[in-house]
Amino acid sequence: MNAAEQLEPTLSEPLTWAEICERYPDEWVCVVDIDYDHPRVFDFRTARVVSHSKTKREAFDQASPWWDHYKLMGRYFTGHLTVRPFLRPSIILDVETRDAFRYQR
Repeated sequence: MNAAEQLEPTLSEPLTWAEICERYPDEWVCVVDIDYDHPRVFDFRTARVVSHSKTKREAFDQASPWWDHYKLMGRYFTGHLTVRPFLRPSIILDVETRDAFRYQR
Protein backbone atom coordinates (compact mmCIF):
# COMPACT_ATOMS: atom_id res chain seq x y z
CA MET A 1 0.00 0.00 0.00
CA ASN A 2 1.53 3.34 -1.00
CA ALA A 3 1.40 6.61 0.94
CA ALA A 4 -1.36 8.11 -1.24
CA GLU A 5 -3.68 5.19 -0.50
CA GLN A 6 -3.03 5.48 3.23
CA LEU A 7 -3.89 9.20 3.28
CA GLU A 8 -7.11 8.86 1.29
CA PRO A 9 -9.97 10.37 3.31
CA THR A 10 -12.63 8.00 4.60
CA LEU A 11 -16.25 8.57 5.49
CA SER A 12 -17.94 6.48 8.18
CA GLU A 13 -21.42 5.04 7.99
CA PRO A 14 -24.14 7.09 9.77
CA LEU A 15 -23.57 6.83 13.53
CA THR A 16 -25.46 8.07 16.58
CA TRP A 17 -23.66 10.32 19.08
CA ALA A 18 -23.34 7.39 21.51
CA GLU A 19 -21.72 5.24 18.81
CA ILE A 20 -19.34 8.07 17.86
CA CYS A 21 -18.30 8.50 21.51
CA GLU A 22 -17.76 4.75 21.88
CA ARG A 23 -15.72 4.46 18.68
CA TYR A 24 -13.62 7.63 19.22
CA PRO A 25 -13.30 8.15 23.01
CA ASP A 26 -11.81 11.47 24.18
CA GLU A 27 -11.16 12.69 20.64
CA TRP A 28 -12.20 15.60 18.45
CA VAL A 29 -14.41 14.50 15.56
CA CYS A 30 -15.56 16.32 12.43
CA VAL A 31 -18.96 15.13 11.21
CA VAL A 32 -21.06 15.69 8.08
CA ASP A 33 -24.49 14.56 6.84
CA ILE A 34 -25.89 15.57 10.22
CA ASP A 35 -29.50 14.49 10.72
CA TYR A 36 -30.70 16.97 13.36
CA ASP A 37 -33.68 16.36 15.64
CA HIS A 38 -34.24 20.12 15.92
CA PRO A 39 -32.49 22.93 14.08
CA ARG A 40 -30.05 25.05 16.15
CA VAL A 41 -29.74 22.36 18.84
CA PHE A 42 -26.77 20.01 19.41
CA ASP A 43 -28.88 16.84 19.48
CA PHE A 44 -28.83 14.85 16.26
CA ARG A 45 -30.03 11.41 15.21
CA THR A 46 -27.02 10.41 13.10
CA ALA A 47 -23.91 11.86 11.48
CA ARG A 48 -20.95 10.60 9.46
CA VAL A 49 -17.41 11.02 10.79
CA VAL A 50 -14.90 12.39 8.27
CA SER A 51 -11.98 12.86 10.67
CA HIS A 52 -10.95 12.30 14.29
CA SER A 53 -7.91 13.15 16.37
CA LYS A 54 -6.72 13.88 19.89
CA THR A 55 -6.23 17.55 18.94
CA LYS A 56 -8.86 19.92 17.60
CA ARG A 57 -6.54 21.37 14.96
CA GLU A 58 -5.47 18.01 13.57
CA ALA A 59 -9.07 16.82 13.25
CA PHE A 60 -9.92 20.05 11.41
CA ASP A 61 -6.93 19.68 9.07
CA GLN A 62 -7.79 16.04 8.29
CA ALA A 63 -11.32 17.11 7.32
CA SER A 64 -10.10 19.58 4.67
CA PRO A 65 -10.63 17.22 1.68
CA TRP A 66 -14.36 17.20 2.50
CA TRP A 67 -14.87 21.00 2.62
CA ASP A 68 -15.77 21.16 -1.07
CA HIS A 69 -18.35 18.37 -0.74
CA TYR A 70 -20.33 19.56 2.31
CA LYS A 71 -21.72 22.97 3.26
CA LEU A 72 -22.08 22.06 6.93
CA MET A 73 -19.45 20.33 9.03
CA GLY A 74 -19.56 19.97 12.82
CA ARG A 75 -16.56 19.61 15.13
CA TYR A 76 -17.21 18.08 18.54
CA PHE A 77 -15.29 16.55 21.45
CA THR A 78 -16.40 13.10 22.55
CA GLY A 79 -15.04 13.33 26.10
CA HIS A 80 -15.67 15.71 28.97
CA LEU A 81 -14.35 19.23 28.55
CA THR A 82 -12.97 20.84 31.65
CA VAL A 83 -13.99 24.43 32.09
CA ARG A 84 -11.46 26.68 33.71
CA PRO A 85 -12.91 29.31 35.99
CA PHE A 86 -12.64 32.85 34.73
CA LEU A 87 -10.11 35.02 36.46
CA ARG A 88 -11.95 37.87 38.08
CA PRO A 89 -10.32 40.96 39.43
CA SER A 90 -10.66 41.51 43.14
CA ILE A 91 -11.56 44.96 44.40
CA ILE A 92 -11.11 46.18 47.92
CA LEU A 93 -13.97 48.50 48.57
CA ASP A 94 -13.27 50.91 51.38
CA VAL A 95 -15.05 54.12 52.28
CA GLU A 96 -13.00 56.31 49.91
CA THR A 97 -13.48 53.96 46.96
CA ARG A 98 -17.17 53.59 47.71
CA ASP A 99 -17.62 57.37 47.77
CA ALA A 100 -15.83 57.70 44.43
CA PHE A 101 -18.40 55.42 42.79
CA ARG A 102 -21.42 56.96 44.47
CA TYR A 103 -23.87 58.88 42.40
CA GLN A 104 -23.58 62.60 43.14
CA ARG A 105 -26.83 64.54 43.34
